[in-house]
Amino acid sequence: MRVSDFMTRDPPVARADAPVTEAQKLAVEAGVTVLFVVDDEGRLVGFLTRKALSSVPDANLPAGKLASPPTVTMSPDDPLERAVVLLSERYLLLPVVDGEKRLVGVLTSVGLLRGLAQMAGLGEEGTRIRIQTSSPTDAYQTLSVLGAKGFPLVAVLRGRGGELIIHVQGVQDPKALLAELKGTLR
Repeated sequence: MRVSDFMTRDPPVARADAPVTEAQKLAVEAGVTVLFVVDDEGRLVGFLTRKALSSVPDANLPAGKLASPPTVTMSPDDPLERAVVLLSERYLLLPVVDGEKRLVGVLTSVGLLRGLAQMAGLGEEGTRIRIQTSSPTDAYQTLSVLGAKGFPLVAVLRGRGGELIIHVQGVQDPKALLAELKGTLR
Protein backbone atom coordinates (compact mmCIF):
# COMPACT_ATOMS: atom_id res chain seq x y z
CA MET A 1 0.00 0.00 0.00
CA ARG A 2 1.25 3.41 -0.95
CA VAL A 3 0.68 6.84 0.57
CA SER A 4 -1.06 8.01 -2.64
CA ASP A 5 -3.82 5.43 -2.09
CA PHE A 6 -4.97 7.13 1.13
CA MET A 7 -3.93 10.78 0.92
CA THR A 8 -6.33 13.66 0.42
CA ARG A 9 -5.59 15.10 -2.99
CA ASP A 10 -5.42 18.82 -3.72
CA PRO A 11 -5.61 20.19 -0.17
CA PRO A 12 -6.42 23.90 0.20
CA VAL A 13 -3.29 26.01 -0.19
CA ALA A 14 -2.25 29.63 0.07
CA ARG A 15 0.13 31.13 -2.43
CA ALA A 16 3.40 32.30 -0.91
CA ASP A 17 2.95 35.79 -2.36
CA ALA A 18 -0.65 36.14 -1.08
CA PRO A 19 -1.23 38.37 1.94
CA VAL A 20 -1.82 36.66 5.26
CA THR A 21 -5.40 38.00 5.29
CA GLU A 22 -6.12 35.81 2.26
CA ALA A 23 -4.56 32.79 3.98
CA GLN A 24 -6.61 33.46 7.13
CA LYS A 25 -9.83 33.62 5.12
CA LEU A 26 -8.98 30.44 3.20
CA ALA A 27 -8.16 28.50 6.40
CA VAL A 28 -11.50 29.48 7.94
CA GLU A 29 -13.50 28.72 4.77
CA ALA A 30 -11.78 25.33 4.32
CA GLY A 31 -12.07 24.49 8.01
CA VAL A 32 -8.42 23.51 8.34
CA THR A 33 -6.08 24.05 11.25
CA VAL A 34 -3.00 23.74 9.05
CA LEU A 35 -2.76 25.54 5.72
CA PHE A 36 0.00 24.68 3.30
CA VAL A 37 1.79 27.43 1.41
CA VAL A 38 3.06 26.90 -2.14
CA ASP A 39 4.99 29.00 -4.64
CA ASP A 40 3.65 29.95 -8.05
CA GLU A 41 4.76 26.55 -9.44
CA GLY A 42 2.87 24.64 -6.71
CA ARG A 43 6.05 23.66 -4.85
CA LEU A 44 5.67 23.38 -1.10
CA VAL A 45 7.11 26.36 0.77
CA GLY A 46 5.80 25.48 4.20
CA PHE A 47 2.71 25.60 6.36
CA LEU A 48 0.79 27.97 8.58
CA THR A 49 -1.23 26.97 11.62
CA ARG A 50 -4.42 28.78 12.59
CA LYS A 51 -2.60 29.95 15.71
CA ALA A 52 0.23 31.45 13.64
CA LEU A 53 -2.30 33.09 11.33
CA SER A 54 -4.22 34.63 14.22
CA SER A 55 -1.14 36.09 15.89
CA VAL A 56 0.57 37.66 12.90
CA PRO A 57 1.75 41.24 13.56
CA ASP A 58 1.01 42.50 10.01
CA ALA A 59 -1.83 40.87 8.06
CA ASN A 60 -0.46 42.29 4.80
CA LEU A 61 2.75 40.26 4.98
CA PRO A 62 3.08 37.56 2.32
CA ALA A 63 2.05 34.12 3.62
CA GLY A 64 5.37 32.67 2.45
CA LYS A 65 7.30 34.92 4.83
CA LEU A 66 5.51 33.44 7.85
CA ALA A 67 5.29 29.82 6.70
CA SER A 68 7.27 27.26 8.68
CA PRO A 69 9.23 24.93 6.42
CA PRO A 70 8.16 21.28 6.62
CA THR A 71 10.47 19.04 8.60
CA VAL A 72 9.31 15.94 6.75
CA THR A 73 7.45 15.21 3.53
CA MET A 74 6.15 12.04 1.94
CA SER A 75 6.30 10.87 -1.65
CA PRO A 76 3.12 9.43 -3.21
CA ASP A 77 5.05 6.17 -3.67
CA ASP A 78 6.23 5.90 -0.06
CA PRO A 79 4.92 2.82 1.73
CA LEU A 80 2.10 3.42 4.16
CA GLU A 81 4.24 1.83 6.88
CA ARG A 82 6.57 4.87 6.84
CA ALA A 83 3.60 7.14 7.49
CA VAL A 84 2.51 4.96 10.41
CA VAL A 85 5.83 5.58 12.13
CA LEU A 86 5.83 9.32 11.44
CA LEU A 87 2.19 9.97 12.39
CA SER A 88 2.49 7.89 15.55
CA GLU A 89 5.63 9.71 16.68
CA ARG A 90 4.74 13.37 16.51
CA TYR A 91 3.13 14.57 13.31
CA LEU A 92 -0.57 15.38 12.89
CA LEU A 93 -0.50 15.26 9.12
CA LEU A 94 2.06 14.79 6.40
CA PRO A 95 2.43 16.80 3.20
CA VAL A 96 2.85 14.63 0.10
CA VAL A 97 5.04 16.06 -2.66
CA ASP A 98 6.05 14.81 -6.09
CA GLY A 99 9.60 14.66 -7.47
CA GLU A 100 9.49 18.38 -8.25
CA LYS A 101 8.45 19.18 -4.62
CA ARG A 102 4.94 20.16 -5.77
CA LEU A 103 2.28 19.55 -3.14
CA VAL A 104 0.00 16.78 -4.44
CA GLY A 105 -1.80 15.81 -1.26
CA VAL A 106 -1.81 15.43 2.48
CA LEU A 107 -1.95 12.30 4.57
CA THR A 108 -3.96 12.62 7.76
CA SER A 109 -4.57 10.22 10.63
CA VAL A 110 -7.96 9.41 9.09
CA GLY A 111 -6.34 8.44 5.78
CA LEU A 112 -3.79 6.37 7.64
CA LEU A 113 -6.52 4.54 9.58
CA ARG A 114 -8.33 3.77 6.32
CA GLY A 115 -5.12 2.29 4.95
CA LEU A 116 -4.42 0.21 8.03
CA ALA A 117 -8.01 -1.08 8.06
CA GLN A 118 -7.65 -2.15 4.45
CA MET A 119 -4.28 -3.80 5.14
CA ALA A 120 -5.82 -5.74 8.04
CA GLY A 121 -8.81 -6.77 5.96
CA LEU A 122 -11.23 -5.12 8.36
CA GLY A 123 -14.75 -5.22 7.01
CA GLU A 124 -14.05 -8.16 4.70
CA GLU A 125 -15.91 -11.42 5.12
CA GLY A 126 -14.02 -14.27 6.67
CA THR A 127 -12.79 -15.86 9.86
CA ARG A 128 -10.11 -14.54 12.17
CA ILE A 129 -7.98 -17.23 13.72
CA ARG A 130 -5.90 -16.31 16.75
CA ILE A 131 -3.13 -18.71 17.59
CA GLN A 132 -0.21 -18.47 19.99
CA THR A 133 3.13 -19.17 18.36
CA SER A 134 6.36 -20.07 20.10
CA SER A 135 8.83 -19.61 17.24
CA PRO A 136 9.04 -17.57 14.02
CA THR A 137 8.64 -20.72 11.93
CA ASP A 138 5.22 -21.38 13.48
CA ALA A 139 3.72 -18.66 11.30
CA TYR A 140 5.00 -20.34 8.15
CA GLN A 141 3.75 -23.75 9.28
CA THR A 142 0.32 -22.28 9.97
CA LEU A 143 0.18 -20.55 6.59
CA SER A 144 1.32 -23.76 4.90
CA VAL A 145 -1.60 -25.69 6.42
CA LEU A 146 -4.05 -22.97 5.39
CA GLY A 147 -2.58 -22.85 1.89
CA ALA A 148 -2.85 -26.61 1.49
CA LYS A 149 -6.53 -26.34 2.37
CA GLY A 150 -7.00 -23.65 -0.28
CA PHE A 151 -8.36 -20.98 2.05
CA PRO A 152 -8.09 -17.49 0.53
CA LEU A 153 -5.87 -15.37 2.76
CA VAL A 154 -7.11 -11.87 3.62
CA ALA A 155 -4.49 -10.70 6.13
CA VAL A 156 -1.87 -11.86 8.61
CA LEU A 157 -1.17 -9.76 11.69
CA ARG A 158 1.18 -10.18 14.60
CA GLY A 159 -0.28 -9.65 18.04
CA ARG A 160 1.49 -9.28 21.34
CA GLY A 161 3.58 -12.02 22.84
CA GLY A 162 3.83 -14.16 19.70
CA GLU A 163 0.13 -14.22 18.90
CA LEU A 164 -0.66 -14.67 15.22
CA ILE A 165 -3.94 -13.32 13.86
CA ILE A 166 -4.86 -14.77 10.49
CA HIS A 167 -7.90 -13.64 8.53
CA VAL A 168 -9.02 -16.23 5.96
CA GLN A 169 -12.12 -16.93 3.92
CA GLY A 170 -13.99 -20.15 3.25
CA VAL A 171 -13.68 -21.74 6.69
CA GLN A 172 -16.71 -23.91 7.51
CA ASP A 173 -15.64 -25.06 11.00
CA PRO A 174 -13.33 -22.53 12.68
CA LYS A 175 -13.02 -24.52 15.94
CA ALA A 176 -11.90 -27.66 14.10
CA LEU A 177 -9.41 -25.67 12.02
CA LEU A 178 -7.96 -24.00 15.11
CA ALA A 179 -7.57 -27.39 16.81
CA GLU A 180 -5.79 -28.74 13.72
CA LEU A 181 -3.45 -25.74 13.59
CA LYS A 182 -2.62 -26.06 17.28
CA GLY A 183 -1.88 -29.77 16.74
CA THR A 184 0.48 -28.89 13.90
CA LEU A 185 2.42 -26.50 16.10
CA ARG A 186 3.04 -28.92 18.98
